[in-house]
Amino acid sequence: MIRVFRCSDYIEAHLVEGLLRERGIETFLQGAMLQGGLGELPALGHLAILVDESDASAAKRIIDAYERGELKIVDEEQDG
Repeated sequence: MIRVFRCSDYIEAHLVEGLLRERGIETFLQGAMLQGGLGELPALGHLAILVDESDASAAKRIIDAYERGELKIVDEEQDG
């Protein structure tokens, strides 16, 4: 597996993971269990999204589009 994104926090990590997974790319969130070990201290800078090497270029394109604000995030509950 290869790191394609370093996350600033858990919210962003799960958001980007969702964007990749809904497009068929399996992910692994490295550092996901750190919050429990650190207690109340934030685990900032220690979260990263990993994907299979064969999916890395597609994942990076999706992440680049997300960072440019080109991906629309749909709230299924609001859309009905």
